[in-house]
Amino acid sequence: MAQKPSKKPKDEKDDAEPTVLEEPGRTPESDEIDWGEDENNVWLRGLWMLLFAVFFALAEALLWLLAVVQFFWMLFAKSRNKPIADFGEDLADWVERITRFQTGGSEDKPFPFAKWGKADKAD
Repeated sequence: MAQKPSKKPKDEKDDAEPTVLEEPGRTPESDEIDWGEDENNVWLRGLWMLLFAVFFALAEALLWLLAVVQFFWMLFAKSRNKPIADFGEDLADWVERITRFQTGGSEDKPFPFAKWGKADKAD
């Protein structure tokens, strides 16, 4: 037996607005930053961003230096230099934190305002 399609009530429209689903745990307001009443906070953040951009460039130069030293270490010693490798991991985490701060993904300033290295790293 085939069922007859149910009839829509007269008050329901075919051209009703679609339902917009939001990501769980995220509201549109959560992307807004509360800068407080003082607009100077934006300018202060801009100064920190400029300073961290300089730090980022220094980190890139340091990375090149460490990569060259590690290459020659592995070439002649036939093994990697563990302190350089460990420092490289910490440097990568620091650069990641700078990137998140610079792009607005985080309000947390990286080292020297936070702990150096990974927070979940076992000592």
